[in-house]
Amino acid sequence: MKQPTPAPAAAEPSSRPGGGPRARNRTARAAAPDFNARAVGNPATARLESGVGNCFPGLEMDVRNLEGRFFPGILFRVVTQPLRPVPEALPDQAGIRLVYLDYLNDPMLPQRGGEHWVQTLLDTYMSKVGTSLSNGRWYLHWLEQEGKRIACSAEDGTPYDGETLWRFVRCLRADVPLKIAVIQRDAPDPQPVVELTGRRRRYTGDDGVIDTAYPPGELTESMCNPWQHDFRDCACYYWASNHPDVVLGEIDRTAPSDAVPADPDQALTWLDWLRRDRSPAGNVAAPPSRAEARAWQLDHFEINRRWQELAYVIEGHEVGAVYHPPRHERATPYPDAAAMIDDLRHRLAPLEMTLCCAYLYGLFSLRDPAHDHRHGAWATMHDDLVAARQAMTLLAVGEMTHLRWANQLLWELDAAGFYPGGEHYEPVLDVLAPPRLWLGEPLPDLQALSPDILRRYAFIERPRGDLDRAYARCVATLEQPAYPRHLFELAVRIDSDGVSHYERFDQLARTLGAYGAQDATAPYLRPLQLGTEAQAREALQHLARLMAALKSGYQAQARRDPQAAQRAITEARAAMDVLRQEAEQLARHGIGVPLFDALAPAP
Repeated sequence: MKQPTPAPAAAEPSSRPGGGPRARNRTARAAAPDFNARAVGNPATARLESGVGNCFPGLEMDVRNLEGRFFPGILFRVVTQPLRPVPEALPDQAGIRLVYLDYLNDPMLPQRGGEHWVQTLLDTYMSKVGTSLSNGRWYLHWLEQEGKRIACSAEDGTPYDGETLWRFVRCLRADVPLKIAVIQRDAPDPQPVVELTGRRRRYTGDDGVIDTAYPPGELTESMCNPWQHDFRDCACYYWASNHPDVVLGEIDRTAPSDAVPADPDQALTWLDWLRRDRSPAGNVAAPPSRAEARAWQLDHFEINRRWQELAYVIEGHEVGAVYHPPRHERATPYPDAAAMIDDLRHRLAPLEMTLCCAYLYGLFSLRDPAHDHRHGAWATMHDDLVAARQAMTLLAVGEMTHLRWANQLLWELDAAGFYPGGEHYEPVLDVLAPPRLWLGEPLPDLQALSPDILRRYAFIERPRGDLDRAYARCVATLEQPAYPRHLFELAVRIDSDGVSHYERFDQLARTLGAYGAQDATAPYLRPLQLGTEAQAREALQHLARLMAALKSGYQAQARRDPQAAQRAITEARAAMDVLRQEAEQLARHGIGVPLFDALAPAP
């Protein structure tokens, strides 16, 4: 039987003027309009309160231990009647047993300033009653809440099993008066009964994390194996709760977040979290499949001995003995919305279209492994070309996605009333005007994917480089409370989406660079020359059809007309498919489509 770990309430009544829900967990609060602090840590799905947690010992934790502290000031334990008890076993041991009083540091029982019931309960614990509860075998006798009493034993006095009572306790409501009674089973008749009044504990505190009443290790101490053992051969895509699979290595968090890594390749190398070799020499790229990785990973019994060597993972990176929060070097916000809109219209959105066209041109400069058989002398070239063409397609699609997001920022800013007076959103589908510069550095023109150009593209897309931080000022501006929160999230999405581009170009440079030549004579390249408008007339007509459909689709999105937008996107896809076929046919004859000339901004 699988039963989810109870999650905290999504919201509670707000004390703010105007009412409305107040986010309880830190992840939700970080997304709230009035919460401007940066939240650091793992995603909500990796938290214990969001885990899959099988019903009892579970995978990540023993969820029975949550109810161990359901009543403030007492630690209980769920006891199950053994199937085959040994002769010396204690009689009548099933149920929920009081282990010890633990009220001195209980966050529900402040020594000063507590509610009346808090002080009454503390006085009881510190009296002779508390002394009695600290001696003998005391068990939960009954529960009472909102006028309903639940007995913990059958009518003949036989105690219910602990797992049954555990379910009763889980049904109790938090923040509602609760009365319990405990009974001493090892006392002579009549057995003493003590009644206590309090509140049922919440699992989480005000920060939305497991309550501090639960000390480290308590939720897992009754498990037979570390949770890493249970997850050993479970694929991460199966379980609802995240567990590390491949991770990035430890980084220097004391360096500014926009500092270029000394070794970008090492900074972006994915490691097997369960690797057996935990030394620096073992920090090699994870194998491409689980089957290949299996031989190099810790086995079940090794995990039982070495689980403490497995690193904590925060923000996708392994963390050593001390976690240092990253130093965020915030970009300077734009002086106003008009300056941001101007930069998006004339620099950022055209930059995305420029890179998309450059990458498409590079795609068509690669020989087609399905039709071109002149590379027979290179046994590996066919497969490398298949992979390279697929990678370039994905890179071009990625830039088109960024172009769409940049346009969405613009139309959403217009809808929110931030456009300069008298102006309104118009789709931006131009390339950068020549000379095409990025922070004073010329971008490559339409060129074949020689090894030098591949390395140039990798340098442009490098992590924490100028292009990787292109939207940093948008992020810093839209983070301000005056702007709609979803625009900030969209800007963050664009700003953080470039790492995979660097990885693809870096891998392509390594793969295709193995074929020797350093210029356009490389054997994997076509002898491509930029064509004229007359030579590429049909392809350019389909390009114009594509741009018209995209313009129509973006305008429909801006006016909140999803049906019209979908029709336009369908038309754009059809035009793109024909354009791809035309461009491919021209490339086989050594002619490249002059994309930049066709998409240059009007003078």
